[in-house]
Amino acid sequence: MGNRLVSVIMPCYREPINYFQSAIDSILQQTYKDIELILLLDDPDNQELKQKGMQYVKADSRVRFFINERNLKLTATLNKGIRLAEGDIIARLDADDIALPSRIEKQMEFIDEYDLISTNFAFINSGGNIIRRRFFPTEDNSIKRYLKNVADCMYHTTWLGKKNTFEVLNGYREIGPFEDYDFLLRAVKKNLKLFNLSEVLTYYRINTEGISYNNRVRQHLGSEFIRKYADQIDKIEVKDIDEYMLSPVGKKHAEEYIKFCSVKNKIYSASNSSDYIKKLLFYGPYLLFFNYYGRKILVNKMLGY
Repeated sequence: MGNRLVSVIMPCYREPINYFQSAIDSILQQTYKDIELILLLDDPDNQELKQKGMQYVKADSRVRFFINERNLKLTATLNKGIRLAEGDIIARLDADDIALPSRIEKQMEFIDEYDLISTNFAFINSGGNIIRRRFFPTEDNSIKRYLKNVADCMYHTTWLGKKNTFEVLNGYREIGPFEDYDFLLRAVKKNLKLFNLSEVLTYYRINTEGISYNNRVRQHLGSEFIRKYADQIDKIEVKDIDEYMLSPVGKKHAEEYIKFCSVKNKIYSASNSSDYIKKLLFYGPYLLFFNYYGRKILVNKMLGY
């Protein structure tokens, strides 16, 4: 295997330097060697990440480093990465996550059969300890059913796909902090072939303080809205999301989701997987019986999702 260049797109902004370095190292240490790592710094004033990025460029010819002249935000930075990619395969990793050594090699085994491939993953905390492993549907039909009825089940940081897949969908849309879910629902509408590796091959770092409640609520409610109207996904605009969030239903759901996140953060503040189980058993009943989103999880489980 080899000879097909994989372009790994890694936007960075203000990640802690040790997270940033671990993410980069996890790509450069992949067993699949035909890669280029495209680092895109979206904070031109971040001297620490700028210096570290340049060090990697000098140390490894596979690293390409680009600095935005101004803060373009994530969607525009991702689309810039697609344009810069020289490989016919594109992979993703966030700048605070970790790809396990064989991830790209194992995903590449399926690239001729599928358009976009993700992996199962484990949540890790700030210290790198595993909190919880997540397992989602693996086959195309099951993935599409989950995407259309429940939520995102192909986490963005785990993606690897044909560059043509990104081009056919015209990259990411400026729709809100759920551009990846929007991308997936548009892929479903075009009947692109999706696959999720059952093996945990990515570590997703939890940062309960990293995203503001406003952005978190918008991310969740926006995802709800585009899922509900997935058949019209190409026609949905930012103003439609705004109108939904300001509606009585949207405001009520926002209140419930803030409560849900407050309890969820306590659960995911666990120091390890055993501590996670203890916190889940302690706080879980509240979510299941007294919160709208907690009850939704229970209903989805009963429906087989």
